[in-house]
Amino acid sequence: MSARTTSLLRSRGLKAARWVPVAAVLAETALGAYWDLARISYVRDSFDHLGYPMYFATMLGVAKTAALAAILVPGHSRAKEWAYAGLAFVYGGAATSHVAAGDGPDKWAMPLFFVACTFAARAWLPRGGSTRVAPRMFGATRRPLPA
Repeated sequence: MSARTTSLLRSRGLKAARWVPVAAVLAETALGAYWDLARISYVRDSFDHLGYPMYFATMLGVAKTAALAAILVPGHSRAKEWAYAGLAFVYGGAATSHVAAGDGPDKWAMPLFFVACTFAARAWLPRGGSTRVAPRMFGATRRPLPA
């Protein structure tokens, strides 16, 4: 294999690997939103064990659904950033809640895994202009720095 072919395959492999944490976050968020809104027995048992009221499951289900919409709709990079931040808080809060309840790693390791996936997915989010929004919002203009 030539060096160019190897480089091309490595580049394609890296691009494909970047979708792994994104797919994990999207799948978990979609499934979690459904479970929270449907209030399946696993959710009821977990919330009872952690001491959370069941209306909190509805709030989480709606928030996860909104995060999915923000991530999946093209464009709107600022909304995607907020969605990923919210999901990091959701999964981090789940891990913290299980640790505080005295649960072992079998309960808090997966939420921490999804926090890591969320950070990785956010890190690979295209930068498509989100850095230019704040200066324009406040009327700032771009000027070259003095020499």
